[in-house]
Amino acid sequence: MYQIILVILGIGLLGMVFIVVRKFPQLANLDLENLPQEKLAKKKKEMVLRRVRAGHSRLMLSFLKLTKPVGKLWGSLQLKFRIYVGKIERLLHHEQRVKIKAELAQLPSEAVDSKLTNLVAEGERDFQAGNLEKAEEFFIAAIKLDAKFAPAYRGLGDTYLAKGALPEAEETYQFLMQLTPKDDNAMVKISELLEKKGEIEKAINFLQQAVIVNDSLSSRFYHLTELLLRVNQPSVGKEAIVQAVELEPRNPKYLDLLVETGILCGDKDLAERGLRELGLVNPQNQKLESFQGRIHALK
Repeated sequence: MYQIILVILGIGLLGMVFIVVRKFPQLANLDLENLPQEKLAKKKKEMVLRRVRAGHSRLMLSFLKLTKPVGKLWGSLQLKFRIYVGKIERLLHHEQRVKIKAELAQLPSEAVDSKLTNLVAEGERDFQAGNLEKAEEFFIAAIKLDAKFAPAYRGLGDTYLAKGALPEAEETYQFLMQLTPKDDNAMVKISELLEKKGEIEKAINFLQQAVIVNDSLSSRFYHLTELLLRVNQPSVGKEAIVQAVELEPRNPKYLDLLVETGILCGDKDLAERGLRELGLVNPQNQKLESFQGRIHALK
């Protein structure tokens, strides 16, 4: 239908152009005998241009009037088509899910579990190899089989994070936490995402939840201290770095932050203890002298 309308409009446009071209010689032969000879060429050129421009304006106006309804019609058709395609896609997705559920219902639970495990394993292999697009496909395939399979969401979230698709990663981890509220790894991932977005206090909240659920990882306590110092909460950070040092008492990085935090809190005893340990573990540390002077300045 639309192609026929365009053909008709094209023929009409060509006809109008033909009329203007055919009349152009007549426009060039206007009666200018009474004008002075020295102005004849200039006036003749100006009048011809005015006539041609007027004709062109009328032509374009007519064309726009003719095509405006067609443009509206085409826009309406496009909108209806997109809506139709969306309905078809949703219908196909629904039918696919129904088909998958029907197929799974006929399989023993062991076979379903095995298929899910294999899909996630394939996704993790591709993830480790840097094949992020392929990994994403495997994790999504597992989710299509079982919409509540937590390992698939965990792998998908990690994949999105590696791809830099932060909104998708955050949404995936949030859903994972709905499935497994005590998933400390998901809490840490969300904390990392919030930190990237500059939402430090929210990041601290999720990281605190993670260390409450799992208090065996020193690196989390260390990073929690770093975040707390960024928001000027050294007294709270002190508790976290003490936990990190208890888990890894000879880690020079942790001892360094212990001394720094003790100084910022005004806790001279803690800072001195940290300095002694740091001196034993890393006697070549160039910050020892500076730390010593700052500790002496504490009241």
